[in-house]
Amino acid sequence: MPAVAALFDKRLLFLVGKGGVGKTTIATALALASAKQGKQTLLLEFDGNTRAARILGLSPLDEPTDVLRQVSPTLFVLSTTGQAALDEYLRLIIPARRLLRVVTESRLYQYFVAAAPGLKELLTMGKVWYEERRRDAETQQLRWDILIVDMPATGHSLQYLRMPRAARDTFGVGLVQRESERILTLFHDPEKTAVNLVTIPEELPVSETRHTYQQLTEDLDLPLGVLFINRVHHYSLPPAVLAGARINTRASVPDRRLAEQVVASAQAEATFAAAQIPYLHQLLQLPLPPVQVPFFFAEQFGLSEVEQIAQVIGATPGEKVREKTETGKKRRREASTRSA
Repeated sequence: MPAVAALFDKRLLFLVGKGGVGKTTIATALALASAKQGKQTLLLEFDGNTRAARILGLSPLDEPTDVLRQVSPTLFVLSTTGQAALDEYLRLIIPARRLLRVVTESRLYQYFVAAAPGLKELLTMGKVWYEERRRDAETQQLRWDILIVDMPATGHSLQYLRMPRAARDTFGVGLVQRESERILTLFHDPEKTAVNLVTIPEELPVSETRHTYQQLTEDLDLPLGVLFINRVHHYSLPPAVLAGARINTRASVPDRRLAEQVVASAQAEATFAAAQIPYLHQLLQLPLPPVQVPFFFAEQFGLSEVEQIAQVIGATPGEKVREKTETGKKRRREASTRSA
């Protein structure tokens, strides 16, 4: 998929979408695909969310914390919060541990963190900027080739993305304005950054996706990447053909029951696919490269299914061409054998 392949040339990918559409799943799949390409990949989660870490098989944390966790030689996960970002910043400017503890444990500090409007969002986005610039202590090379950010649900995501500009415009010349301007420079650089929308072909998610697109383009003016349409149903046979399917009455009872279940499942899938068509049509009208992610059925959705999605969205055009070529060769060999 050329659109997805282009994403891996960037350094910072945001994933934005309504809660429940599989945003974390797509973010994790992208991270797996990126790491498989050999890129040093950081998957960032916000607000103490650790669902991606759990999908990747990491043990749960006792409490939300800013700890870098390794999944593989090329994939790392970090769950961060605004307060964790502020604590890290204070550690950089207050090297004395005793003084740092006095500051962070004071009631005034706790009240300030909780009450200051937009502070957590601004500091969290500052953490993203910091990680994009982080360098290896030994080699001094950039630590990460790519950062994939699993944002909160849409409304809160827009608050995060809006905060650096709000802070820059609100505060006069000084530290906050300088830091906000640095963050904005990175976020608005189309060579480095892409905001990607994740949705599913249902009424409310489609409506929210269209609204989010408008906010991102008209209000925030951020560079966009791909529209991931998750959980798309497909059918191989038209519903009319399935409706006319007849079970061989001469087959054994177990075979008839199996055939009945297969036909029923195919009919259900065709029904789901038909219901999604008008919503897919609305989504495809958005001027974004669409990537349709098929629905994967599993009694318990986990790493295996996310790895399959990573294969779907992470395959390069060359890999798809080779796959089609090999398939074509195999079919020709089979046809030649049958003719012989």
